[in-house]
Amino acid sequence: MTSNPAGSTSARGLEPGTHVLSDDDRRELLERIEPLAAAFADAGYRFFLVGGLVRDALLGHGLTGDIDITTDAIPDRIAELAAGWADTVWDQGKRFGTIGARRGSTTVEITTHRAESYDSGSRKPHVRFSDDVATDLSRRDFTVNAMAIELPGWALLDPFDGLTDLAAGVLRTPSPPEGLFADDPLRMLRAARFCAQLSLIATSELVAAVRSSRPRLAIVSRERIQAELTKLLELPQPSAGVRFLYDTGLLGDLLPPWRHADAAVPAAALDDVADLSDLVALRWAILLGPVCDEAAATRCLSALRCDNATRRKAAAILRAARALEVAAATATALGDDAAWRMTARQLIADHEPELDAAAASLAAWGRAVHEPFASLLAEVRADEGASLRHLPIDGRRVMEVLGISGPAVGEALEWLRIQQIERGPLDADEACRLLTARNQGREH
Repeated sequence: MTSNPAGSTSARGLEPGTHVLSDDDRRELLERIEPLAAAFADAGYRFFLVGGLVRDALLGHGLTGDIDITTDAIPDRIAELAAGWADTVWDQGKRFGTIGARRGSTTVEITTHRAESYDSGSRKPHVRFSDDVATDLSRRDFTVNAMAIELPGWALLDPFDGLTDLAAGVLRTPSPPEGLFADDPLRMLRAARFCAQLSLIATSELVAAVRSSRPRLAIVSRERIQAELTKLLELPQPSAGVRFLYDTGLLGDLLPPWRHADAAVPAAALDDVADLSDLVALRWAILLGPVCDEAAATRCLSALRCDNATRRKAAAILRAARALEVAAATATALGDDAAWRMTARQLIADHEPELDAAAASLAAWGRAVHEPFASLLAEVRADEGASLRHLPIDGRRVMEVLGISGPAVGEALEWLRIQQIERGPLDADEACRLLTARNQGREH
């Protein structure tokens, strides 16, 4: 499999076999956990840093997140040794071999070396403790996550050439991928995320294994799938991961409207909207818009157990995109400046919070708004937008001015909203005068 040029050794600054951690990273780690590492060494146990911390530090990303450690000490002994270092120790993960501890702002999870087996109907492992760190690393999802640094001494343990893969921009598994994906199918979605997050390209063996293992996702809860997809969509540039999902068929499994869609997945456009607000909802809208309407998109997100706020926002973006497309076409057909301005004001009044996202969605689907109308809309938004989104008076003021109550108040406010769309923004005095004149006209 050809590696990503952006992932070459020179581009990543990695030298397999020699590069471990920067002096600054070493110094920071020692300040945070040296006494803990020393306690394990003094007691005759080995102490390894593992997981994303090792990978990201090797990439020069610094030390981020919690610190994961593996050791040959059993959980009870881990808890004893951690208690001499930590402010707080907890053992909720003890049956899986994990003890958590915190000292100041530093949180660690320390796990006994493990070997695992799985039942066919569950992704929860049967844990067997081991005294072999290489066995522990072999159960991990990808070679770039199967490296360890031993303290003290800073020796890099890399039995599956993860550093070489990291340098070359390759995503590979430390053992046959079919078995890893059968044991925990969520790893297939993690593969998509790491392709995007780390600019890696999956090996052909890994891609083939995902395609054949897709049915195993049925054992994973919708909540866990949604959480992994959200992590992907939160990345600055998720497009490579979305293409991976599309190319392997996973996208159609997870979002049924894509299953038989005759459309190109708008992956690249997902990167282009990174500076807009409501990013995850917008990316859901961009993903679903080419293949389904607002109602079907809402059903998809509900099936994935997306939260209510995300579902509502994605639906609002799709509504605004459709309204913007129709408004632009209608205004262009009318060809009248006054009609254009009324159309623009209507859009702003109804959809202002979503208009930028709507325009981005249309562009992602290759349906750009007619430029003269887009320019006018931008002008009206700049000049009148803040005022058009709100009426200058509320229902209480309407009751005071007109001496009315009940449904007639709402009717008056809706009439006032239409006046503002036709005339432009009103101030409170103008609104009261218009309502008074309307009421007097009705009386005569």
